[in-house]
Amino acid sequence: MVLAVLASPPAGGALAQEEAIRSEGRLLVLNKHDNTLMVFDVPSYEKLATITVGREPHEVAATPDGRKAYISNVRDKSLSVVDLRAGRVSRTLRPERLDFPHGLAVTPDGRHLLATSEASRRLFLIDVARDVVLRSVTTTQSRAHMAVVLPGGKRAGVTNVGSDSVSLLKIPELRITRNVPVGDEPEGIAATPNGRWIVVALQGSDQVAILDGGSGAVLARLPTGRTPIRVSVTPNSFTALVPNRGSDDVTVLDVLQRRVKATVRVGRRPGGVVTDAAGARAYVCNNDSNTVSVLSIPGLEVTRTIPVGAHPDGIAFVPRREDSRKARPRSRSSGN
Repeated sequence: MVLAVLASPPAGGALAQEEAIRSEGRLLVLNKHDNTLMVFDVPSYEKLATITVGREPHEVAATPDGRKAYISNVRDKSLSVVDLRAGRVSRTLRPERLDFPHGLAVTPDGRHLLATSEASRRLFLIDVARDVVLRSVTTTQSRAHMAVVLPGGKRAGVTNVGSDSVSLLKIPELRITRNVPVGDEPEGIAATPNGRWIVVALQGSDQVAILDGGSGAVLARLPTGRTPIRVSVTPNSFTALVPNRGSDDVTVLDVLQRRVKATVRVGRRPGGVVTDAAGARAYVCNNDSNTVSVLSIPGLEVTRTIPVGAHPDGIAFVPRREDSRKARPRSRSSGN
């Protein structure tokens, strides 16, 4: 069953046109205990839709063109395919041996979706145009959890919570090239815009590990708050944001300089995090506060709190198509 509740357009032609011009995109928020996906306009934060998906949705990933979103439903052992224009679930995928689906990542060209299946130790590559499984592979690692596709779309990384490792893969072959030991209970994973570094949240040691994007070698470790759970890197710089579920805050890191820039207090038990296309704001799901914190990245402070559903976790940002081209980070010399 699908329920879509669309918000009324702003009253007045001039006001409606002004809001449309000012809109930067849409924020997608999953509510685990409501089994819903909420869609908000940015930056007005008007709720545009509430869409019923599968049971206990965990993660969401959108296609670069903003037409579709994929959602991993843990209890249903399924993936919901959401038509973002129509505001409804258009298809439900149930591949064989998909059990505890979790991490999702779409390639930059929008052609492929990488999905993890934690309980069956499987990875799936899905054709986005046809919504069919192209290939799958069984891993030797335990609890394949979160996934990231690196810039260029030919390489990917998957965190393995139970094996304390990150699997490096080639796409579209879906071939695992290396399993890299990284530290205790890796969960969140993200890559810098140039693909040179991968940042991994180690929830078991209250650290992040910075990996070489090519070899996977661990180059550095930085401290975080308690139980770091996710990572997001701004699209135009080397700033990483790491929500810490155990200390109710976000650690802000400079990946290039290998240092902690700030710690920002948010809601209770933060989880999912994403930034907007300009890298000016970050959005953090607060699982036990039923809110999303809006962080100003230049100011590194919470500027707004958005009420959402029960136990929000997965989150994604969909930029307006004309604003979807991401700015490249400024080139700066590195020192490992």
